[in-house]
Amino acid sequence: MRRWAEATIVLALAAMAGCRTQEIRYGPVPIHNPPRPAPAPEPPPVPAPRDEPAPPPASRAPALKVGLIVDTPAGTVTSPSGMTVETEGGGNIDELAAGQGLAFSADADGGIAMTVLGANGDPAGRTRHGLESPVVVRAADGGVVEVRGAPYRGAILVQNSGRRGLTFVNRLDIESYLLGVVPKELGDVGEGVFEAIKAQAVAARTYAVKNMGRRTSLGFDVYPGTQDQVYGGVNAERELVSRAVRETAGEVLTYGGEPINAYYHSTCAGRTAAIDEVWNVSPVPYLVSVVDVDPRTGEAWDRASGKFQWTERWSGTQLVSILNRTLADSLRGRRIRDVYDMDVLSRTQSGRVRAMRIDTDAGSFIVGRDRVRWILAPARGGILNSAKFDVRVERSGGQVVSAVAEGGGWGHGIGMCQFGAMGRARAGQDYRTILDAYYPGARLSRMY
Repeated sequence: MRRWAEATIVLALAAMAGCRTQEIRYGPVPIHNPPRPAPAPEPPPVPAPRDEPAPPPASRAPALKVGLIVDTPAGTVTSPSGMTVETEGGGNIDELAAGQGLAFSADADGGIAMTVLGANGDPAGRTRHGLESPVVVRAADGGVVEVRGAPYRGAILVQNSGRRGLTFVNRLDIESYLLGVVPKELGDVGEGVFEAIKAQAVAARTYAVKNMGRRTSLGFDVYPGTQDQVYGGVNAERELVSRAVRETAGEVLTYGGEPINAYYHSTCAGRTAAIDEVWNVSPVPYLVSVVDVDPRTGEAWDRASGKFQWTERWSGTQLVSILNRTLADSLRGRRIRDVYDMDVLSRTQSGRVRAMRIDTDAGSFIVGRDRVRWILAPARGGILNSAKFDVRVERSGGQVVSAVAEGGGWGHGIGMCQFGAMGRARAGQDYRTILDAYYPGARLSRMY
């Protein structure tokens, strides 16, 4: 998800690339906040034969920019081996010895101020003002650069943002980026699911390529959190995962010659969701509902997940408080004091909530699709694990005193089920077979 190394690579990728019932309509609110996918250019094909990837060429992988810290007043950059400081065009600004650091802040006139720090973190020289954005900082020996103490491969770009803010961007090649993404997205896993790790590497790489340039106006490509993919830099790297990234280097999933929207999630509870079940978008041929069950046993591939089945409870007081917050836009100044009932009205093909009615003294509200997870938020915070659940209310003396949701799955349910992929890997399926299962019709292609 970062910078491209050369302009020619950029061009190549671009070529690929009172009680009344009220219905509340929401747009997609995905885990990774993806853009609205374009309608498929053709009807779903018979799954294409797998490509045999050719050896990768000697050219570097494309580069990506990650917005590590966005719109902050100041920040520090260090490196164990010393640093070089340059303009974007390669002009020298400064060279620092090992043990020295840099403190950056925004000038009032829109420039960037930089102060060299000594080994103790105190200023070791006068502050230079008026540096043009971006300032590029690299480790002197090509090693890691640290932002607020966390190490990253590649370079750090310090650039202006907002009126008096700075954004710290990590620019590195996509393969290095994946080393810090796949362990964070898949968790601490072992050799027995190595093929699932490889499948995750391909999906994460494809997501990065597909979303290159989405946030150009912010000065980077992707966030390091769940808005895109979770990225932990060098501290997240694990050798087993790094090997899976290396063994799939350059491989992406394509459809109609372009990288796909390779969405993925933790747990599907035996069946994934079609994208148009979850978000208000057109169907996509490779993001359809997949029955994710071992045909030999009839058991779900993701049954080992701790979120395969779950229960969420609310007291009546908690429910009222949550709904007053999550339905605030629809309440228009009114307040809910009592919840009378909650009922699932319809379900999607994969068993997720399509529409649910919430009856209150302030009116009745229809909510559904994945947005129901934000409306029926857990009392502890966050969002509901999935939209695949049943709900009931419990009464005392006719008054609702609690509500219970019993469900399964974790995440939006679209694309690859990560726990399902691990179950398939343990059963002997390779990463190509796993990807075929979750993205039917997509082709595994070598991009670089």
